[in-house]
Amino acid sequence: MKTTIIVFFLIALSAMAGIDRGPVLSAEEPHREMVANFRTENLCFGEVHYRELPDGGWRIATDTCADTLHYLRMLIHPYIQCEYFVRADGDSLGPYTYWTAPAPGEAVDFNFCAYGDTRTGLIEHWVVIDHIMGCDPMFVLATGDMVEDGEDTDDWDLYFAELCDWHNIAQSVPYFYAMGNHDDEAQHFYNAVTLPQNTEGNEAYYSFDWGRIHFVVINSEIAYDDLSPQYAFLSGDLAAASVNPDYDFIIPMVHRPFYSSGYHGREEEMAGYLEPLLVANRVDLVLQGHDHMYERTYPQDGVRYIVTGGGGAPPSPVFYWYDWTAYGYNLYHHLDFRYDASEAKLSMYMHNYSDDIVDSLILYSTAVGARESSLPEEITISAYPNPFNSSCSIIVRGSDAINRIRIYDISGNFVKELPLNPGPGATGHIFGRGFLGQPPAAMRTLRADWDASDTFGNPVSAGIYLIRISNGTVAAYKLVLLK
Repeated sequence: MKTTIIVFFLIALSAMAGIDRGPVLSAEEPHREMVANFRTENLCFGEVHYRELPDGGWRIATDTCADTLHYLRMLIHPYIQCEYFVRADGDSLGPYTYWTAPAPGEAVDFNFCAYGDTRTGLIEHWVVIDHIMGCDPMFVLATGDMVEDGEDTDDWDLYFAELCDWHNIAQSVPYFYAMGNHDDEAQHFYNAVTLPQNTEGNEAYYSFDWGRIHFVVINSEIAYDDLSPQYAFLSGDLAAASVNPDYDFIIPMVHRPFYSSGYHGREEEMAGYLEPLLVANRVDLVLQGHDHMYERTYPQDGVRYIVTGGGGAPPSPVFYWYDWTAYGYNLYHHLDFRYDASEAKLSMYMHNYSDDIVDSLILYSTAVGARESSLPEEITISAYPNPFNSSCSIIVRGSDAINRIRIYDISGNFVKELPLNPGPGATGHIFGRGFLGQPPAAMRTLRADWDASDTFGNPVSAGIYLIRISNGTVAAYKLVLLK
């Protein structure tokens, strides 16, 4: 009998040993290191074995003291694929692979996904994760409300089980999180991940770089007034980013929305303090959660806002169609972003619950600015009528390397791309001289007609617009829309 009891006791101890959460991949500086975060049943020393692919040598990082929470740093080079596995408490998990971030300012292509408000919808979240994995992102942005009750450790265990056990996304794709009101600033969450730190030395709000995009995570659940540490951090961080030539885009993420037509609506107090910072520093796009739907706005003082709260919480519809609303959708979804370094272009595709793309947005870097610059002598641009009320014709004379133009507003925000087609005199007669076939390049005439609409066909506001041609030159030509 004693032997039987001892055997059962040893079996029970064995069943309780091992890694019971993770590994969850995260990072403070994703171009320099990744962190394998995991939890064990018993106090022990954990270790991570990792290498750079395809043929780097294996390296090992270990805990400095026994613990149940393990944060093992893998020191690596920028923009390279790595492989790793973890060992602790008699358990071993892996191997897994991941990509490190490009160095800040490094011009390489990458893609990422964003979504939020998962909370109680386990099956719905499962489906959304499946769709996200199909996009093969290098990292994921979560706009908050990961769980229903942030003070309940079981909720966090269930959340990370979805990411690490039911799927294997969090072992290979680092998540960056904004805190939501349901997350309760819970220490359970901060114990599970390692995030970038702010100037106060904590992870409540922060920023990080991925190549030529600068991301800023705002915490709507703690003080953000103009006397708060968070305000000081945001004002300094955004001001520095806005003049940094290494960035093509600046993208903040926050839980409560600056603009939303949903049930909760616009967070007026936060907007009063922080929206001027976003506008003054020419932020490109703000990702938000809280309302359980999708909404994309028209530019508001040059800044676009997207609510992406369709990760699993019960859907709440777009209640009011304000004049800022460009598109709305009421069910589960995620966002797939693609950055094209060669064109300094960021494309966003919204996938619905059926994984169909039902909305999109294309942004070009505002680095072109509103500053005018001169054209090469062999290229000329004209437009008529100008000023205009509803449409104008844009004439480009010069190099045959030019095949399209891009129109920007005075703040440098991309409005529309137009193809250039042969215009009057493109063959046969230019400047009073006759030619057979194609004229010399310096004499070719190309034309584009603009109906004062943006890339989605929506009418644009009256104001001054600038032209950029496809060879990268910023044209010293203004279009003045009077309507």
